[in-house]
Amino acid sequence: MNKTTLIIFTITLLFIGLIGCGNTGNEVKQAGQIELDAQNIASINLIEKDQPVSTISEASSFERFVQAINTAEYDRGQLDVAPSDYRTTVNMKDSISYEFNFWIVGSNSGLLIKSGQMGHYRLSDTSKKDLLDLFQAALKKDKNSPEDTAKAQHPSLQVTVGGEQFDAIQGTYCWNDNGKGVCVDMASYDQLVTKQKVHPKAISRDQVELKFSSAPKEIEVVASFPGEERPDEALSVEKNSFQLAAGSGRHLYIIQARWTQGSASYVFEVEGLVSKK
Repeated sequence: MNKTTLIIFTITLLFIGLIGCGNTGNEVKQAGQIELDAQNIASINLIEKDQPVSTISEASSFERFVQAINTAEYDRGQLDVAPSDYRTTVNMKDSISYEFNFWIVGSNSGLLIKSGQMGHYRLSDTSKKDLLDLFQAALKKDKNSPEDTAKAQHPSLQVTVGGEQFDAIQGTYCWNDNGKGVCVDMASYDQLVTKQKVHPKAISRDQVELKFSSAPKEIEVVASFPGEERPDEALSVEKNSFQLAAGSGRHLYIIQARWTQGSASYVFEVEGLVSKK
């Protein structure tokens, strides 16, 4: 009798264990949900296809955005879809950012993808409509305030090398100032540098001085060698100054700079000369 009771007790424990495993599966599914805290959002950058960036900065809008995406249902499946209707970058107060793509216009069924994560999310009809209203209102507000957008001016760069002083050519940039922003893709550096008005010549390893209209937080410099079978070369920058690359010929110098408000690239050309010493 005692043996029978022990067997029944063991089977009961196994059954409870199986139920527990089932519950664990449900917890994993819930872990796929997006969890953002509206109070920790600093701003949301919004792009409609290839249009300029708009910025959402109102706390009430953060609440609507978070309410919509936090209730979206996760699906591990991969999508084969057209380019998204909207892209957002959610900038958190701790300097972390999250990127999302949305398909919410017209017959699109209300999908979103979180950058860097497998699978996708499905929005409810209510969330889809609320996000669409939120995005369209933000874009309309920017279109009605062109004077504010014009104030989002990125810094300029002046270069001194080989006894010459000139402005570097502006490349691609993204700039967000006073709650207004814009992202612009420019032509290739080879094409851009044809606009350069001054064409300096300098001895290889000569010093180059960079003067920005607003001091950046980070600067990267890469030398490129058109027409040569020579890989691009990253150059060391110290106190807004660097040395030209070694060798002679036409060399392009590409500057990548970053500020709190955004980033910008610049390019200029120098004809490198080899010292006869």
